[in-house]
Amino acid sequence: MISKKRLQLLLYILRIFYVFGEEDTHERNANSGIISNVIQEYSSFDKDENLSNNKTEGDINALTKSSIPSEKYEDVEYDEWNFLQKFNNDLFETRFDLCEQSNVSNRMVLEIEEVTRLKVETVDTERILISWMAPCSPINNILINYTVETYSNDEIKQSKDITSTLSYITYNITGLNPCTSYTFKVFVIAGNNKSNGVNITIETSSNLTYIEGVKNLRTNEFNNVEIKDMNDIGVKLTWDPPEKYIKCIDYYKVIQCIKNSCNENNTKVNVTNTTSYITSGLEPCTEYIYTIKIISSSSTESTGTSISHVTRIITPSEPQSLKAEPGDFALRIHWLPPMIGNQCVQKYCITISNMWLYFYNMCTTNTSVVIKDLHACTSYIIHVIPVNKLSLNGTLATIEGKTDKSITESPILHANKCGIYNISMTWCIKKVSNNNCTLESLIVMCNYVKINGHGYTPKSGEIKKSLNKRIILPMSENITVTDLSPYTTYSCQGIIVNEAGNSSLSEPVNVTTLEDIPSPPILNVENITDTQFTFVWKNPKCLPGIVTQFEIIITWNTLFERPDWCTNDIFGNVTIRNITNSSFKYLEGKPYTNYTASIKARTAAGWSNDSTLITFLTLPKVPGIVSNISCVIKENENNVVNLTWGLPCPLNGKIESFSVLVHGTRKGYNPHTFSVKKNYSNIVEKTYSMYLSPLKPEYNYTFNISAKVSDVETWGLSASCDISYPAEIPPELNEEYIKSISIDPYKARRSTTSVTILLPLFSDDNGTIKYYAIMISRKGFNVGSKTKFKVTEQTWPNTSSWEESMNNDFSIVYQATGSHWSPFPNYVVNYGHIKAVKYVLGEDTACKEISSNTDEQLYCNGPLKSDTWYDVRMRAFTSEGFRDSPVFSIKTNAELNVGVVIGIVLGILFLGILTTMMLLVRRCSPYTIFRQVLNSDMPGSPLPTPFTRKKFLAHCQELIDNPGKLSNEFRLLQTLSVDLQMPTNTACLQANRKKNRYSDILPYDFSRVKLEVIDNDPNTDYINASFIKGYSGEDEYIACQGPKEDTIYDFWRMIDQYEINIIVMLTQLVEKGKIKCHQYYPTIRETFGYENITIRCTSELDFRTYTQRTLILQKENKKKTITHLHFKDWPDHDVPEDFDSMINFCQIMRRNIGTNKGFVVIHCSAGIGRTGTLIAIDILLQYLRDNRKLDVFGTVYRLRHHRINMVQRESQYTYIYNCIMQVLKNPYFLKTYKPPPVDPMYDNNSKSASETTNSDGSLTVNLETCM
Repeated sequence: MISKKRLQLLLYILRIFYVFGEEDTHERNANSGIISNVIQEYSSFDKDENLSNNKTEGDINALTKSSIPSEKYEDVEYDEWNFLQKFNNDLFETRFDLCEQSNVSNRMVLEIEEVTRLKVETVDTERILISWMAPCSPINNILINYTVETYSNDEIKQSKDITSTLSYITYNITGLNPCTSYTFKVFVIAGNNKSNGVNITIETSSNLTYIEGVKNLRTNEFNNVEIKDMNDIGVKLTWDPPEKYIKCIDYYKVIQCIKNSCNENNTKVNVTNTTSYITSGLEPCTEYIYTIKIISSSSTESTGTSISHVTRIITPSEPQSLKAEPGDFALRIHWLPPMIGNQCVQKYCITISNMWLYFYNMCTTNTSVVIKDLHACTSYIIHVIPVNKLSLNGTLATIEGKTDKSITESPILHANKCGIYNISMTWCIKKVSNNNCTLESLIVMCNYVKINGHGYTPKSGEIKKSLNKRIILPMSENITVTDLSPYTTYSCQGIIVNEAGNSSLSEPVNVTTLEDIPSPPILNVENITDTQFTFVWKNPKCLPGIVTQFEIIITWNTLFERPDWCTNDIFGNVTIRNITNSSFKYLEGKPYTNYTASIKARTAAGWSNDSTLITFLTLPKVPGIVSNISCVIKENENNVVNLTWGLPCPLNGKIESFSVLVHGTRKGYNPHTFSVKKNYSNIVEKTYSMYLSPLKPEYNYTFNISAKVSDVETWGLSASCDISYPAEIPPELNEEYIKSISIDPYKARRSTTSVTILLPLFSDDNGTIKYYAIMISRKGFNVGSKTKFKVTEQTWPNTSSWEESMNNDFSIVYQATGSHWSPFPNYVVNYGHIKAVKYVLGEDTACKEISSNTDEQLYCNGPLKSDTWYDVRMRAFTSEGFRDSPVFSIKTNAELNVGVVIGIVLGILFLGILTTMMLLVRRCSPYTIFRQVLNSDMPGSPLPTPFTRKKFLAHCQELIDNPGKLSNEFRLLQTLSVDLQMPTNTACLQANRKKNRYSDILPYDFSRVKLEVIDNDPNTDYINASFIKGYSGEDEYIACQGPKEDTIYDFWRMIDQYEINIIVMLTQLVEKGKIKCHQYYPTIRETFGYENITIRCTSELDFRTYTQRTLILQKENKKKTITHLHFKDWPDHDVPEDFDSMINFCQIMRRNIGTNKGFVVIHCSAGIGRTGTLIAIDILLQYLRDNRKLDVFGTVYRLRHHRINMVQRESQYTYIYNCIMQVLKNPYFLKTYKPPPVDPMYDNNSKSASETTNSDGSLTVNLETCM
């Protein structure tokens, strides 16, 4: 980048070479010294010196930075003009002439030359182009400064500085005025010197195409003195010419016209050479329009400048030919305009008056007017005066006129006051209708037009009144027409007679005379009931008016008994007012009561006399609620209930009998209801009582007592009294139940200090069993008891503790459970239709130590004594007492000899090892023998092991030979299943209880199917369904209950959420009259909708034992196909009649599962019995298919791991054995586990159960016998 200082120096040198570029070599050498001096002088030029930026203006050819070779100037602040000025000034000081050089004593002399050939190139109206030759024309490209000055009328107008290097220069001078002479002077500038200058004079063009209009146009009206004529009006116009075009103006055109009539025929045109114009002879009160236009020397016309002027207003003279013509109540006035100032008249004002008052005043722009509503027979003075536009009045014109005679208008009548037999009226005459003619008389006539009442004769009336006076306003007088009829409508009219004759009849006034008092009505009564009766009557015979109301006066007294504590009245009176009808239904009567009544009527004139009294009796009515009811239990009298009550308030008749309805309820029990009736028609007492024998325990009883009176079939409303009947001692236990839960003492689970026992649960029939206690003693010392005892949370009967009994060798009965103990739910086991308490006696090993650490009585389950028989009873408590169960005997094991035990164990181990070695040597398969040893049946083992096909058939034969063995196997399964039960907390939540079809069939928390939560409600994830592991060991099935009506949507949510393709249904919708499952699926051509899910049935194939449907589930835009298999021949809690249909159905289900991966949903009603049976058969058939060992017991046991009581009945357990045995005996099923074709319902090829039995042996018969 070139520094500013060096750039300036370089530019300076270039300009020197530029100036001397045309010189010869000698001259160039002569100047080389000068150049060297200059370079030396300007080499120290400071780059920080401030330089101003001076740009060349004008439209001449001048040297600019663009003539200098291109260079980057980013960091250079270059000012060419200041630099050249400094350079030229220095040249001037050294007197260096750019045009001529001479070396005189090493000095330079400067001589300034003038421009040459100055001339005008182009002339226009507002600009002139001049040109000249540079003074240094022999030398090219020399930078020279010029000044051009512009003069007009010896006054300088412009001055412009110009710099150029050209020999021929042109300059365009703008901003000039047209038609004007200008002098242009050009000076040459050298440093601070200036040449004398060369000038030239020229005039701008007058050939205009446009000229401006005049300025400041104004008007001024002359007064009368100035124009020397009182009637003449003149205006002077003045204006200013446009300054720019002032020398181009030839003359002015003045155009005059009257506003709103400025057309060619009504326009006056004048011309003037001055800037003013005077016009005269104008009309007063007239608006004129003046337009001034400029005409140039080239005949160019400007747009006009206009101004308006309104001439002055003068006072008009009086109107001409004023006349007044008479009329009826009117005068027609007309005139001619004034002679002088007619144009200045704005309006005419007319004033009319008579001798009494100033009557009328109005203004108009017309020359005639009709004055109406004047008085007849009256003279008036009329004044007409013109008013100019300044609201100044002109000369007044006056005339007198008189109206014609006229009859007066009819009077106006007003009814002031009406009496019963007269009408008082006021008559008047309006101001606008009366006149000054003399009035003679007034006549008023009232004729009846309507009789408003009845029972009387109407009359009309008339009256005449003399006047003899003129109308004096306001005129109003009263007049009364007498001897008329009451409550009659009259039409009254009047006329007035004056000097011109009779007026017309007045407008009729309809007036009705006042009402009179009527005669009394005639009263009667009908439709008498217990509390209602209707009064009817006829209008009075003479009724001169309108009955506004009737009034009935009633007195009464009751005829039935009333206890002293009742508050109802036994006599009284009632006045019924404001009755407007001809009958009145009384709704508040009292039954079995004597009534008297009378009536009177009222018109506007007052009340009539009372009518004749009537007497009547109301009927009896259903009695009220019995009073003072109470119910008390006499605990000392075998809990007898004592009921007491009093007569109803009110009785409403004569008492006949009472009814006592007893209704008892208890949750979970049938209601207890009976009734007792007793006749008391001959006995009237204030208080009644009744005793009821002992009722049912813990029932909540309501005693409803109602009364009945004579001649009324309906019983009265009942009064109620509630009691809670107390509980009783728990009832005795059923012997069959005791027998079913009794365990052989030798087969019970036991040790030397503890024994597991099943104890009974008591029935709640005698009251809710609130608590239990287990009572134990050594055999023969436990005597059962039953005792009444109030058990509360703070009270408990005194019994011995374990420590006290142990110290007495368990000869004292002790309580092994804590006080207020309940076995629910942890100790209660459910065996289907039997429940019992499973409890381990003697397991609390810390009891002894804890008992010894306290002096208080402590109930605990301490260890038992070994090898000892004990008697155990279950004690149940209601709130009123307790009862002991029958005795259950147990025995603890004897303590073993340790040495003997060790010897036996070692011997058994030795024999086992020896046997194993022998087998290994013989069979050469150690692993196989080792497995057989581990899985072999040990003597006395209750658990059946898996069987091969052959052994399975042998096991079935063994079950046939020993009928009780299968039952024992199922009971063992039931017993072992008790320990499998898991928590069901979610199913027990209050919000989920109603979703369970059966309260005791609940899914375990760990295996339940969870739905997606809706609206953040955690309870919406629940459905009574469980995941079940299948043959693969993974979850393959979903076992669920049959959908309830309010859980169908949850069921389909589960189907959609878990992508279910197969639903298996094993129940009918209704079985034995009970609903087992709500219909959640559509049949053919039906569509069901649940919230955002719709299900449509597209096909339905009905076979003999099952129906197959194809369902389409659609949720929003998502669709899926579901196969619905409905097995129809399986009764609840039972099994199908044959086995082939079930085996075939299982194969069809398995085939569908094979083509549709995922879970299969299986349900019956509860989702455990039939559902578990089908799943077990399906799993075992897969074992058969893969040639694996069969284990019915283990398969069902594993199902119960995931859902309670799977395979619910022993008959169902037997049915599994039968189905598998049928498959083993049928060669077809042994080939492969694929289903045979199943024909529709019309092709009946199945076998009955009896046929299967006959062909397959006795196993089926014997197993069915065990069902």
